[in-house]
Amino acid sequence: MARYPSADQLLAEAMEESGHADFGPGDFREGLMVLLDSLERDGDLDPEADPRVIGDFRRRLVNRLEVEAWYAEHPEVEDVTVRGPVDINGLPRTGTTALADMLSLAPRFRCLRGWEQARPCPPPTREHEATDPRRVRFVKDWENNSAEHRAMHIFEPDATMEDTELLGMAFHGQQMVLPVPGYRDWWREADLTETYHYHRRVVKLLGSRRPPDLWLFKAPHHKFHLEALVSAYPDIRFVMTHRDPAKVVPSYASLVSSITPPADGERDLAKLGREICDHLRIGMEHAIEARAAIGEDRFLDVHHRRLVTDPMGTVRQVYDWLGFELTPSVARAMRDWQEANRVGAHGTHRYTAEQFGLSAGQIRSDYDAYIRRFDVALEG
Repeated sequence: MARYPSADQLLAEAMEESGHADFGPGDFREGLMVLLDSLERDGDLDPEADPRVIGDFRRRLVNRLEVEAWYAEHPEVEDVTVRGPVDINGLPRTGTTALADMLSLAPRFRCLRGWEQARPCPPPTREHEATDPRRVRFVKDWENNSAEHRAMHIFEPDATMEDTELLGMAFHGQQMVLPVPGYRDWWREADLTETYHYHRRVVKLLGSRRPPDLWLFKAPHHKFHLEALVSAYPDIRFVMTHRDPAKVVPSYASLVSSITPPADGERDLAKLGREICDHLRIGMEHAIEARAAIGEDRFLDVHHRRLVTDPMGTVRQVYDWLGFELTPSVARAMRDWQEANRVGAHGTHRYTAEQFGLSAGQIRSDYDAYIRRFDVALEG
């Protein structure tokens, strides 16, 4: 007997819960079926985690239904303008969050916030977002995290965040926090063209009552499918961050292992480390190939070492490349942010490559083409 419900069962439950029947455009059913099958075959979750995991799938289906119902009642959303976006991507743990948080302080950008993604309807308004129950709950959930987890990742509720929920609504998200390596094998090679067009559909809804219309995205996983992203956002420009993969891979493995739901027994951390090492390398190989097709003029490369040692110089580099003026008030807000989030301000993230069956030398060997292509500085 199957441990998890079928895709058809989840679809039926979502329709019953929402009272709607239109799931909208784009191919999401295949991704849902592959995800459920991988969870069944590959998963190692403690059964107590099942209701929350399946509940997330059901919530995303309900979100799809509510998005289409909103469009039906508000057809003017079809005409909402989406400018840009500026997209920050690259390997994770390379400064994408720090750079995105600083850029998010500029009022010129419309940020894709985590709290509005989790439940897009109704779209937020500037007047009420500070007390929006979705935002309040989002902040409270973060505060309930352990001190160890808070030390691993900077948190700004109104900064742009990974589009995990939007891609999750299409069931074409990376799903890095679930033990589904079979699904990720499928996802890496999947065509996300329809997915990113659906992504734009939800972004238009989110921006329909909350300006501005120049969007700022941040998602390391975008590197896997850059050409599909361009198909939905033809004016997009990319800021790609870089760092020594010997630091990136174990740091990311540590983060993933801390936020994946508990295992039924002891999780194989060496297996997880190997998968992450291979997964991120393949993603960067995809990105390098896509850059050649998209055009290098669309990309600005930013190195972690400079971001750490000269954050304002890095921001000015990005602004100059975009052709924007950095106003004194925004620069001041960014310097204040840097002071509040200096290294160690929220605790220390401790990890080693060996915890995950890896070594610095082996990782750098695997990523040699990446290191040479971008002249990545190696850290001690």
